[in-house]
Amino acid sequence: MTENRTINVRSPLRVDFVGMTDYLPACEEFGGSIINATINKYLHATAHPRDDGRFIFHAPDLDDTTVEVASHEELAPDGELGLAQEIARRFELPGGVELTTYSQMPGGAGLGSSSTIATCIIAAFNALGDRRLTNHEMARMAIDCERVALRTSYGWQDQYSPVTGGGVKYMRYWPGGAQQAVEVDQIPLTEAQLAEMQRSLVVCYSGISRPAGHILHAVADGYRTRQVEVLDALKGMSEVAELMRLGLLEGRLDEVGRLLSEVWRLHKRLHPDVTNEAVEEIYDLAMREGAIGGRVCGAGGGGTLMFYCPSPADYKVTRALTRAGAQVFDIAIDHSGLIVW
Repeated sequence: MTENRTINVRSPLRVDFVGMTDYLPACEEFGGSIINATINKYLHATAHPRDDGRFIFHAPDLDDTTVEVASHEELAPDGELGLAQEIARRFELPGGVELTTYSQMPGGAGLGSSSTIATCIIAAFNALGDRRLTNHEMARMAIDCERVALRTSYGWQDQYSPVTGGGVKYMRYWPGGAQQAVEVDQIPLTEAQLAEMQRSLVVCYSGISRPAGHILHAVADGYRTRQVEVLDALKGMSEVAELMRLGLLEGRLDEVGRLLSEVWRLHKRLHPDVTNEAVEEIYDLAMREGAIGGRVCGAGGGGTLMFYCPSPADYKVTRALTRAGAQVFDIAIDHSGLIVW
């Protein structure tokens, strides 16, 4: 009889001050820098072993999808919920397992859920099985499982971010190295600075769910075909990340907030679909009401927008966005990162 125990995992989503610079081939050539913050919006996974050899995957946030696989040998990365199946293939769980995963935020919100879910599942199976993966090993496995199941090689920030702890972080992929070359540094902000940042950040969901794949593939194609606009934008965003890092270390939060708009300007050079009329209307409204900087989180095209609004603009921007129909949600910086119990 299989031991009756349940593993729970909670993994924070993130807002990215600078993102999109984590395309692996580009990073291996000239590096890439990220600034992000884990927030109190979470992905959850619950797993418990079975003794009949079956694998049952539940995704209640995906139209209550349930997938049942008869045995470990029949797990397939090209099947429904293929990412979960591919991850399960990597672990010795001969008795089977039942897994439930869901996100507090909608898909396409641009908060990293599509990749964070991989590390969430890996952490659950790691706790159930006999393997004892390090945080970086879990992140690298997540990247590889996405490559197999989702056929994508874009990104590493959302695989590394939750497993390496919470907070506001600087992340750097050093060129010329392997995936082990990812550096992750938590930026040491005081309690007062964190309070100021949390008050000043106004984050809203546009109501437009836009899967990232189309834009990510287009940027990858732009890199492969050596489009100058794409290459310069990726390099420029990494340079702004370095400026933000210094600004955060020196407590110049308003300057960091203003740089969000420079990131957005560069981000829009990656592909025309990064923005649209609805996104620009939300952005322009927030800036008119007193935001000093802002951008779309994730790949763009919709999802979540983030603005930096020193008091009292935070109140004015929140009120204006709400009246315009955007869903403003409270955020706090998560300091725990991924946790397992």
